[in-house]
Amino acid sequence: MRLLPLLVFWCLWFLNFSTRAAFAPILPLIEDYLSLSHGKAGGLFFSLSIGYGLSVLVVGRFAHILGYKRLVVAGFIGTCLVFVGIQWAGDYLTFHILFFLLGIATGPYLPSIIPIITETYDYRHWGKAIGFHDSAASLSFFAIPILVAFGLRFLSWQQLLLILGIASLLFPIYFWKVSVEPKKEMPWSEGHYVDLFKKKKIWIMGLLWVFAAGSCLGIYSILPLYLIKERGIELHFANTLFGVSRFGGVFVSILIGFLTDRYGYRRMLTVSLLATGLSTICLSAASTLPLILITLLLQATFSLAFFPVGLVAISKFTSLSERSMGTGVVLSMGVIFGMGSTPLVLGVIADHFSFKVGILGLGVLTTLSSFAVRLLEEK
Repeated sequence: MRLLPLLVFWCLWFLNFSTRAAFAPILPLIEDYLSLSHGKAGGLFFSLSIGYGLSVLVVGRFAHILGYKRLVVAGFIGTCLVFVGIQWAGDYLTFHILFFLLGIATGPYLPSIIPIITETYDYRHWGKAIGFHDSAASLSFFAIPILVAFGLRFLSWQQLLLILGIASLLFPIYFWKVSVEPKKEMPWSEGHYVDLFKKKKIWIMGLLWVFAAGSCLGIYSILPLYLIKERGIELHFANTLFGVSRFGGVFVSILIGFLTDRYGYRRMLTVSLLATGLSTICLSAASTLPLILITLLLQATFSLAFFPVGLVAISKFTSLSERSMGTGVVLSMGVIFGMGSTPLVLGVIADHFSFKVGILGLGVLTTLSSFAVRLLEEK
């Protein structure tokens, strides 16, 4: 396996993911800045997810025409422009528009990079390559809250976002030099397009992605609010605790890639969803600070295991010509109904009851979703 392209892909995914992950640690500050309720603050992530979901769906459909490499670079340029615009945003509507545009800009990356990775590396190494690539998101989960907690001692949250936006312009240059453009397997036809939507596996994976994204990214988005507003933990300590709890996910993404190549994606999907659901239930029941830290660590670690396995599964039951579209369809379902809806729903539940009630319900649903994996037939 050639390591240089994979390292560049890893850096791009870290930056792409960090541009969205950075908003969770500063959400309490944005909530106070705009004088928002928990529900309205969580609603910003819904706008982000709508933009992201629409973007991955459209990109998946037309990536083979527009060019996978061009879409990756264009997305990072758009991300930088959005972060520049945030410097002058001062009202709730403008934030919704910018969150939506950020989703549009960050969406092209994953449906474009997965065909590039599978074109660069041999079939038998897909699990390891995609697993290593996805560990960048896990490290982002770990590093961003800690970096934000440190950076806020010296800079405003707007300035931190501007620095992240400028950084997004650097690595696409190296990416263009080391990556390959996937060759077209066959012309895309409407019949081919319809056949993809007839695949039962696509819809099953979409359903599983909804619960996995809700338990991982959705909970991630509201955890600082939960720790600070409901648990009464100080901002900097809460973000540090938040980041440290994500440390285990850095290793599980790599390990799960090897296990998937060894035991198959179906078994690993079941284990990851079951562990995620049960640990989410435990998180809702944690009452003391040591228990909160332990359950945060377990929940963050297990919830990240699903995504590299899910990407391997999509890659293995789709052909090259439909791989980007298949990835886009599944991701759009998970992002809109999982990552986007979860912070909104949990915020509304918290306004009327508490975050604990919403987290408990999500944990139960995620646990039950693991039984749907048996509907997937692995060959």
